[in-house]
Amino acid sequence: MSKFLLTFGVIVFLCSLYLFVAFFFSTDREAAIFYGSIFGMLNASIAIAVSEILDKVKKAKS
Repeated sequence: MSKFLLTFGVIVFLCSLYLFVAFFFSTDREAAIFYGSIFGMLNASIAIAVSEILDKVKKAKS
């Protein structure tokens, strides 16, 4: 489960980062893209953090 969360988090973070950077180079600046990319990066960061917590709990049990 932790590897899935880590992979999911990294993929979503990279996609959101791409949208975030593309927003600044775009001529058509819609706020929804900006807020969506910020929300996606925050969501991915939470998934990565939960993955790290699960790894530490798993190592502490064994």
